[in-house]
Amino acid sequence: MVKLFLLKMLRDIRRSAAAYGICMIVVAIGFCGYCVLSVASDHLILSRDILYQESAFADGFAEVYEAPQWVETKLEQLPGIEKAKARIVKEARLTGTEDEVSLKLISYQEDGLNIPMLFQGIHAGSGVMQVVPGNAFLQARGLKTGDRIGILISGRQTELEITGGGISPENIYMVKNIVEMLPDAASYDAGFVSYETMEKLYGMEQMANNFVFTLKSGYEFSDVKQQVEELLAPYGCYRVYSREEHLSASMLDTELAQLGKAAGAMPFLFLFVAAIILYITMHRMIEQQRIQIGTMAALGVSRTGIGFHYLGYGVFVGAAGGIMGGLLGNLSAEPLVNFYRIYFNLPDAAAPVSIKYLLYGTLLAGVFCGAVTFLCSKGIASLLPSDALRPPAPKSAKATLAERIPGFLKLFTVPGIMAVRSVARNKRRSLFTLLGIACAFMITATLVSMNTLFDVFLFDHLEKVQRQDYTIYFEEPVSSADAMAAIPDDQVEKIEPITEVSTTLSYGGSTLDGTIQSIPMDSTLCRLSDPQGNPVYVAEEGIVISSHMASLLGAGIGDFLEVTLFYPEEHTEKIIITGIIEQYLGTTAYMSDTGLGAVSEYRGACTGLLLKAAPQTGEALWNYLKDAPKVTGIESRAEKLQKWQEMMGLFGLVMGSMAFLGILTGLAVLYTSALISYEELKRELSVMLMLGMHPRQCLEVISTSQWILTFGGILAGIPMTIGASRGLSASMTTELYSLPDFVDLTSVVLSICLTCTAVFLSNRMILKKLKKISPVMLLMERE
Repeated sequence: MVKLFLLKMLRDIRRSAAAYGICMIVVAIGFCGYCVLSVASDHLILSRDILYQESAFADGFAEVYEAPQWVETKLEQLPGIEKAKARIVKEARLTGTEDEVSLKLISYQEDGLNIPMLFQGIHAGSGVMQVVPGNAFLQARGLKTGDRIGILISGRQTELEITGGGISPENIYMVKNIVEMLPDAASYDAGFVSYETMEKLYGMEQMANNFVFTLKSGYEFSDVKQQVEELLAPYGCYRVYSREEHLSASMLDTELAQLGKAAGAMPFLFLFVAAIILYITMHRMIEQQRIQIGTMAALGVSRTGIGFHYLGYGVFVGAAGGIMGGLLGNLSAEPLVNFYRIYFNLPDAAAPVSIKYLLYGTLLAGVFCGAVTFLCSKGIASLLPSDALRPPAPKSAKATLAERIPGFLKLFTVPGIMAVRSVARNKRRSLFTLLGIACAFMITATLVSMNTLFDVFLFDHLEKVQRQDYTIYFEEPVSSADAMAAIPDDQVEKIEPITEVSTTLSYGGSTLDGTIQSIPMDSTLCRLSDPQGNPVYVAEEGIVISSHMASLLGAGIGDFLEVTLFYPEEHTEKIIITGIIEQYLGTTAYMSDTGLGAVSEYRGACTGLLLKAAPQTGEALWNYLKDAPKVTGIESRAEKLQKWQEMMGLFGLVMGSMAFLGILTGLAVLYTSALISYEELKRELSVMLMLGMHPRQCLEVISTSQWILTFGGILAGIPMTIGASRGLSASMTTELYSLPDFVDLTSVVLSICLTCTAVFLSNRMILKKLKKISPVMLLMERE
């Protein structure tokens, strides 16, 4: 009996190969994505763990203005701290390059913490003018061991010999600040130098400005943070943070978390669509096999046996799709793994292909699809043989709700009226088709809207807020008047001084580490605006924060923040919030230069300049400033924009490919529904052809119902898209950045057009079938 049931199942699947094949493909797509993301996550975790272990990555970090080296011994005496090391961390510009290139010089000791993991060469010698730059930096600039690079330190040019190339957890994601977002190893990376060499370079004998430490077993970072802050407070300690809060580690952990969420959601989304297709197909087939089911029951096959027979259809389809998706996903994961490895500058670690994802996909898809087919058969399998052998009672032929609307039917031709009635009288199938279209529309619209997200998330800040052409950063605070006077008047249109200071903002028990940037009250090179697009200006007294920061702190306009500053010594001021702006990247607050000067020692001083320069003066300005002694960086807004636009071009291709999957999903649902309608109405369509109607006219019976359901699916899909956008924004928001709701009208309209394209393609495929109908042969067949 089992063999007979198996043969029957295979024969039935072969007869409706298109519908079952589509279902398998949808399942395979979902589990292919699941496997790709899961395998990529496994590789990233393994690479991260290897790097953390090889480099002895610290558990905690402390940044101070300057402290004696022996303070590391005091740190080791604190309860919970196992090992501590003093470091010197500085930024230096490279000389002899045609573009702006900087290295973040980090001191280290070979028996210490945060040691670079070498990819080539040897470690830098103690007290010798040698450096181990990031390996990605060497590759990007075509350098090798033995080459020499020039750096500018306090106006002095010094040459360092490259002894090797490596990485550390501190430069797996290396950007100057969070606003940069995109690492560019060719222009900014880490350079690892011995502590003794850094002492000589910066005249900081037996001094440090950075401490790293590890924790004893059983201790958490929160157990020691306050003690570390109190110990380092006399030395201008302005930040103490854990490994998890380090920018590089935090970005990697965030990406791993996002991969996990995406991997968990993707298979269920596609399984839901596959379940809709399978339900539509199986429900129709079981209705057709009503007499067969009655015969099986009359021959003594139990209801459970019949139910398990039809359950086998779903198990077969789901398992086949799961196996295909699992195998394809394991084979397709390498490009994504390589992308992340290069993007995060991680060591290559070959994680073994785990069979668990293949087994999990096969099991979950089989159980899920099997449950769908079992539920489809439950109603008929429970009938008595005598009831099952009878034809089903005719469906009600009373006028539907749509037909009772005055003038509604006049909108349609006779075939169109047949389609309207078909939609109303096949409520269950119509509902599931509508849900499938809504899901497909949601996938498409969400992915299409991702391009809009980056327009708001990043480009608005670079194009609307930042209006300068160049930003100059100084090694230390300098006189604003002297800095502005040093810039040739004939090379710039406008200059505005800025000051950036580290701070801690507190309100109502919430605390946030950030940066305060002072700008002139009438600034035109830094244009702030609120979420409604209205301009916001810094007041003489007060602070302006972003909506993201306001949300994290739970504060609003008129509230007083406790602002802690650390230079020249730690002190806290209460400052009123005078404005909230729309800014999604970073935790930068804004004050006027006079306002910051009133609460700090930065009166008349600046740490950078914003320059507005004519395009033709850019090169001359660069040549003038590149060797200035106290300049640590010159940033071109145009180059940054170009870099982001190039990356967004690649990102657009990825999102386009994903949106194409959404269209295919919608096409799969529509075609399956149309195919079932075609099979049901084949005899009626044959009669219409015999009466002389053209196949295109006959197609209206099916196409009209498809357009009606698509319209309903789009209406349902729009709020689903908005919900998905808000869900993604909430799940991807971190302390470093937040994501706005990114669905806009243009994206919705484009998605509607793409969905309509899927309807058109589905109808074209059904039209081909209509043209192949032989009315005479079909009408000769018995019911």
